Amino acid sequence: MREVYHDIPGERIANLVNHPSYPSDPTERSIISNPFEAPTDIGDEYGQRMHGWINPPLTGEYLFWIAGDDECHLYLSTSDRPNHAQLIAQVPEWTTPREWGKYPEQESNSIYLEEGNLYYVMALMKEAQGGDNLAVGWELPDGTLQRPISGEHLLWKGDELHTNFSIKASGEAVL
Repeated sequence: MREVYHDIPGERIANLVNHPSYPSDPTERSIISNPFEAPTDIGDEYGQRMHGWINPPLTGEYLFWIAGDDECHLYLSTSDRPNHAQLIAQVPEWTTPREWGKYPEQESNSIYLEEGNLYYVMALMKEAQGGDNLAVGWELPDGTLQRPISGEHLLWKGDELHTNFSIKASGEAVL
């Protein structure tokens, strides 16, 4: 889920999370299916949250990266529960799109994940002026890099999705 909060001045995550609209009243909301990356250069003075669940394809040690402009934080839970999420990586100032190695704190420590388990993940970004971007990548236990993370490993379990059609209780075809 990508949630955007317009008209929030400042360049710090604190400007976003302390704003009255965060987290329950975003200006826009959409599902991002592939990859774990937001659109670039879309505006100024806004913040965004991309969050959902990640499904690791292998059991073992993972490394995560975050890139973005201006300040960005990456949180990962030890389970599927959002309230267990901890800060694992961050961008203190800004990077260009997919610039994974500008700051040492962009890369997480090694994190053990189990195949078949879901883990809550959240990326926050606060943009002031100029270019803007946000992307999250990882290295799998077998050394495979996905930067950004492929959408096949991302899930949204929320109940906020809806359709613009209905299905009769007696049943009908959906194409």
